Amino acid sequence: MALYEHVFLARQDVTAQQVEELAARFKGVIEANGGQVTKTEAWGVKTLTYRINKNRKAHFTLMNIDATAAAV
Repeated sequence: MALYEHVFLARQDVTAQQVEELAARFKGVIEANGGQVTKTEAWGVKTLTYRINKNRKAHFTLMNIDATAAAV
């Protein structure tokens, strides 16, 4: 299986608990398809270099994934 690093962003107006729930949901999808999440790291709210849909900040979360390409 291949190793992947994914960073996903969530809007700044969601709570930290909601970001954790999103990470758990993504982890469940990966595990349901035969992969495994080796590490999840919350980086907190950071300023975006460029605005995305009128947002200037976002919650950043890193996930290290060990899975096949089909699972990702």
